Amino acid sequence: MSETTTRKPLSLDDLLAANKDQFDQLFSRQMTQKPPPVVPVREAVPEPAAVTEPSEPAPAEPDEADHGVGNVNAHLNRLFSIDWSSEVLERAIADDRVTVRCRLTVRDETIEVEGSAPNRGDADAALQRAVDDALLRGAARVLGEEPPARPKKPSERWKERDAPPPPVRRVVDEQERAGLDIVTLDLIENALRNARHEMDAVLFRSAMSPVIREQHDEFPMITDAEGRMIVGQFGSYISEMLRQRDFDLRPGDVILQSDPYKCGGAISHINDWMVLVPVFHRGDLVGFTSMFGHMMDVGGPVPGSMPTAATSIFGEGMRIPPIKIYEAGQLNQGALDLLMNNTRTPEMNYSDLMAIIAGCKAGEKRVIEICERFGAALYRQACAALLERTNTAMRQLIVQNLPEEPQSFEDFVDDDGCGNGPFVMKLTVWREGDHAYFDWTGTSAQAPGPVNFYLHEGMFKMFIGVYMIMVFDPQILFNDGFYDLIHVNMPKGSLIHPEFPAALGCRTHALARQFDVLGGALGRHTPETATAAGYGSSPYFLFSGTDEAGRPFQLMEILYGGIPGRPIGDGMDGHSWWPLFENIPTEYLESFYPMVIESYASLADTGGAGKHRGGNGIEKVYRLLEDGMVSIHDDRHRTQPWGILGGQPGACSRKWLQRRDGEREELPSKIDGIRVRKGDRIVFRTAGGGGWGDPLERDAGRVRNDVARRLMSIEKARDDYGVVLMADGLQLDVRATRDLRANMKHSRRPLELFEYGDRPATAT
Repeated sequence: MSETTTRKPLSLDDLLAANKDQFDQLFSRQMTQKPPPVVPVREAVPEPAAVTEPSEPAPAEPDEADHGVGNVNAHLNRLFSIDWSSEVLERAIADDRVTVRCRLTVRDETIEVEGSAPNRGDADAALQRAVDDALLRGAARVLGEEPPARPKKPSERWKERDAPPPPVRRVVDEQERAGLDIVTLDLIENALRNARHEMDAVLFRSAMSPVIREQHDEFPMITDAEGRMIVGQFGSYISEMLRQRDFDLRPGDVILQSDPYKCGGAISHINDWMVLVPVFHRGDLVGFTSMFGHMMDVGGPVPGSMPTAATSIFGEGMRIPPIKIYEAGQLNQGALDLLMNNTRTPEMNYSDLMAIIAGCKAGEKRVIEICERFGAALYRQACAALLERTNTAMRQLIVQNLPEEPQSFEDFVDDDGCGNGPFVMKLTVWREGDHAYFDWTGTSAQAPGPVNFYLHEGMFKMFIGVYMIMVFDPQILFNDGFYDLIHVNMPKGSLIHPEFPAALGCRTHALARQFDVLGGALGRHTPETATAAGYGSSPYFLFSGTDEAGRPFQLMEILYGGIPGRPIGDGMDGHSWWPLFENIPTEYLESFYPMVIESYASLADTGGAGKHRGGNGIEKVYRLLEDGMVSIHDDRHRTQPWGILGGQPGACSRKWLQRRDGEREELPSKIDGIRVRKGDRIVFRTAGGGGWGDPLERDAGRVRNDVARRLMSIEKARDDYGVVLMADGLQLDVRATRDLRANMKHSRRPLELFEYGDRPATAT
């Protein structure tokens, strides 16, 4: 009889160590290898002008064609805005020199000018220098000066910029559009969309924390040279971020930061580490790639770094100001060591950080490839056209769906985890022509506890765009093109724009509640196109401790709830507010953490009744296999998610700890430091979504199906929908249903536009 050996399963620590070694080898090669040689798609002719904010190229060997001016196209953009164009009429390439004759058109003036440059063996580069020389001479003739003043460094321009990036231009000259047809525009748009999703794919396959790898708590972006998002999720923050630091950007740079107060709220708490990579093509800055993701732990008093009792950001963990974690491709090892020394999960943070950088580098590579294929000038024109197209579409949405008379709505964040609350979130919405106005006046003052949401103006504009595009026309490309149409007032010192050093760790409850408030404000004007309220929170479960082998573990999981009933159908059960988030598979949790998931299911009857019912919340039961500590983050445990147009409110959230000896302890929605023992259970119930429309108008057969699928009880079918089922719940009593519905309709009170359910005593 042969012996068998028991092979010990790989732990998460083993996987982390292996991942780190592999990533170190791959990424170090990626950052140090030289870029591929440029293969021109067509004869090297200078590209038409376009809007850009390039960094200074590396110093070149001086010659008489170098007038001390940085990137010439960008310099002429600053001199003449974008009202200029150029064309090469003649060229002569000799062994020692290249000469050109160019036509330069500035507004309505056209001149011809010659330029030259020495040929040092690279005819393409010499041709470009000769064209630059001609354009500079031509610009000087137009301005009546010689030579043009040296432009400021990019870092100086970013620092001096007090206003947001310029609005999207509406009128584009036909000459500037030359070469950009609708097919080319669609090709570039879809290439950028694919690049954005490739950034995600690289991150998901490289990160090690479950919150990024499995739940996808990360957000990518590709921008133009002005920092305006062309594709992505969270909108522009680059101008605000770079305004905080005087960076001289170069190829190979990677900027990292995590302090909301150092980027105007572009990220909203210090667990989010944001990476920014400038993208250069032939020495010109053509855009940025950026991602941020939630780190498992960044220090502070409690595992997970989101203490519910924090009263300032200093009590939440490590804040990273904007720094170059890579400079010209060289790792800042000292900064990296400092960061990893201030987290309980250094291996996970390292893997996730490098994975985010790799995702940004993947996006950078694709943008450069697009510029190589189509030319940088055509790429810039396409970016401008995509922004302009979204701007035009958003103007139509604003006119069609926003009221001219101001409409207000308010909802509540239940508490701040420190015994304070509820906190009012009030929004007033109106339009003037095709411009939209959003005023948060009337919102509560900032909370002593950590539920404050330091809302970046660009981020809120992004939320507006997401909501309106998803509700009214999902085919519109989501980018920053509409930002100049949105005007926002966020009172300083309020819950959604707190003053430093307010605590921010639990800000996602106010973040999610924004969508409910926005939906309510728009619902007063066009309720037939609005949604009800959803679970309006961001439920977190955190479990940490030491396993039987003496190894520390730490888990953070985001749970989901009921999505509201909608004009087009029911709300989804147990779904995320964020479009691309996913749940952590039970197999993953049970493989790498000491727990058993005893139940994970839709919670019947928690969705509000309606013609289109609200989605149910979920119930998840964790049986813990080791001693440790648990933290809970949630909201909507006092204020119900409201219904609309006669729809009923959804159920509130609940949690409790069930000890192994049978004792049961109700838990508040926000609490840290719950000591748990092996065999204890945590029961986590999230809120449902509100219903849309009159429940008595819901098809009785659909109600019967909900009961059969255990999404609804027989009692709720009868009491809220007037649908009578046989004892087995599978057969519909048609006559009894008809009679009951007639009686209910006759005896009930008139339906309200909003059905709030239980609200705080301070509600108005």
